[in-house]
Amino acid sequence: MPSLRELQRHFAEAMHGRADGIVPAIDGGALGAKARVAIYRHAIAATRVRALSETYPAVLALVGEAFFERLAHRYSDLYPSRSGDLCAYGARFAQFVAQSPEAIEPVPYLADVAHLEWLRQEAALAADADRGPEALRPPVAGTDPARLRAALHPGLRSMRSVFPVFSIRRWCDSPGEPAPQLDAGPECGLIWRSGDEVAQGTIHPASYAFVEVLRKGGTLSAATAAGELLDDGFRARDCLGDLLGRGLIVDFTREARKP
Repeated sequence: MPSLRELQRHFAEAMHGRADGIVPAIDGGALGAKARVAIYRHAIAATRVRALSETYPAVLALVGEAFFERLAHRYSDLYPSRSGDLCAYGARFAQFVAQSPEAIEPVPYLADVAHLEWLRQEAALAADADRGPEALRPPVAGTDPARLRAALHPGLRSMRSVFPVFSIRRWCDSPGEPAPQLDAGPECGLIWRSGDEVAQGTIHPASYAFVEVLRKGGTLSAATAAGELLDDGFRARDCLGDLLGRGLIVDFTREARKP
């Protein structure tokens, strides 16, 4: 008799369609052991396709159900689920799409749309902030911005693309609206959780540079310099106001003065 570990391995291989070593251990009855294995295998495959379609609805809308299902099955073969949490299953789907010529050649922006959708998934599942906006400690007036850092909400994500991916994603949600111009140029944007929903919005490249420095732990002074490098008219105060208004800054910290 095979050990429990061997039975589990045979069953897992059968569910991925790699082998049928589990068949001799199954009492198939009138239906037959192979038919019973096939039922499980098809149910698991369908569950994975559904999980990907719920994480990547815009990709599904752009390529259609039949093509998406083919992509999903190939993805499953290359990147089988390693977790009991299907919310994490699509983590490498954007990378997979980027490496799939049959998807990228007809829809060159598809991988970037997939990346945006995964960032939305991350924002939806991210931890809550340790402190709410109502507990935010404002910086002391006159504090040197070179000593001041802003802690951003853990659910905040950012993205820059050479394609207008935020407009494309928004159009997939509301296809009755005019389609975005694919030659409209690059877009930068933020993704965050607003209540129980995931929100997204485009921002100016200078604001994007400002946010990226803050995300990496840089000071307000360094973030402001990054924004002004791209736009002489950039106003850090306005960008900070927008982030505060959306609850995306959860704390300020000051460095002690060096002796």
